[in-house]
Amino acid sequence: MPAISQCWLASAIYSEQDQPNVDLVQYEHAVQRAAHDLQRIVATLAQRFSRAADPRLLSWRALLEIEEQAFSDLGFQGRHDPAVIRAFARLSESRLPGGNPDAAVDWCRDDSHLPTVYAIVRTMVQANSGKRA
Repeated sequence: MPAISQCWLASAIYSEQDQPNVDLVQYEHAVQRAAHDLQRIVATLAQRFSRAADPRLLSWRALLEIEEQAFSDLGFQGRHDPAVIRAFARLSESRLPGGNPDAAVDWCRDDSHLPTVYAIVRTMVQANSGKRA
């Protein structure tokens, strides 16, 4: 499994409204733990979704389903504070999928604040592409 990317880990943004007077060091560690956990869950789901097809050809609909299942995972929800979970950028709340949910995902996006699940799967796709070359 590819290493956690600082680019998408940075997309988990602290909101003082969620947790006033919070220790930012503890919060950062909590976000990192949640990110590692989310990466593991997303990797498992992405492998299931892409068994029949090349993961580079996942549709936006499939990626949104992976995100929904990952964030709905009861173990993930139980292990992490709701404020930490809410800090991750969500694909479902972005404009990234565009108008056609059945179109193949564009893995070439390189924005600074990518939705977390998109960034995790893109890292996996890039790692697998490097192995095939």
